Amino acid sequence: MHYYNYYWEYKGICIIECTTCGFKHIHPIPSKKEIKAFYQQYYEKNKPFDYSIVTGEFVNETIDQVFKSEENRRIYKMVDDLKKTPLKVMLDVGAGNNLLAKYFQLKGWEVKVNELNKNASEFLKAFGLNVFNNTVEEFDFTRINRISFLNVQFVLEHLRNPIQFLEKAYKYIVPGGIIRICVPNDFSAGQMAYKEYGSKEVDWIVVPDHINYFDFNSLSNLLTRIGFLEVYRRTNFPLEFLLLGGIDYYSCPDDQKKVSTFVSKFENSFRETNRSDQLEKLYKYIAKAGFGRSIYLYAQKPLSDKLE
Repeated sequence: MHYYNYYWEYKGICIIECTTCGFKHIHPIPSKKEIKAFYQQYYEKNKPFDYSIVTGEFVNETIDQVFKSEENRRIYKMVDDLKKTPLKVMLDVGAGNNLLAKYFQLKGWEVKVNELNKNASEFLKAFGLNVFNNTVEEFDFTRINRISFLNVQFVLEHLRNPIQFLEKAYKYIVPGGIIRICVPNDFSAGQMAYKEYGSKEVDWIVVPDHINYFDFNSLSNLLTRIGFLEVYRRTNFPLEFLLLGGIDYYSCPDDQKKVSTFVSKFENSFRETNRSDQLEKLYKYIAKAGFGRSIYLYAQKPLSDKLE
């Protein structure tokens, strides 16, 4: 049973502030059959990519870009600094077309990837990655058994039962290992101010894609409940600031076109003047205040917790 004291409705969808789970989610939760059917064609419908261009030359050029990526370097350094175990085994679940796992592989890690979509799975295999083709919730952790870094990037919001998934994952992450979770920062103070100040809709609800809706506190509390210890958090550009300033990219197509350029210029002004560290600090402090469009949270399995 899911108990709640407060809920929102958006285009016929009910979102509850669930006291049972400790985070917001749609109610009722879709069936396994509905979710599996949706994600088998997810990339083709929602993130179209021309897989016919994946030639040997494309792979070589992309690997070079992966290795030079500042974001990949930053994530790798963070994990390497935070983990308290010599084991170098990474699992990336629901990877899609993301090649962070390739970067870790190039750094000498043993890497496994899980991806349901068939085309995305073949894409990852073209880069020499070992891919399991099934749903995240059906993944058999005994295939790896011991993990020192679990990457869960924009996946948790899609799961029917994220608590059950995290409990299973916890058992197979070694003491001192790291889990990195990325989810949208929804129902944040900025978004709610936008809704209440301008009597707006809760337009960040995305159904059937997103079942669960987290903010920094609810995600951190969930991980603590499982047994993890939060060790680092950051965010990205706080798009809710644009909304509050009148750039309503939800309802205005012209404003929507401005967002990507605005954010790119803002971030590049730091990166291209050798101030990436200052940008990282800014996003760290914004995250501490609970703002930012996305949550990037790193947590560790305590060294005191022995593997079962």
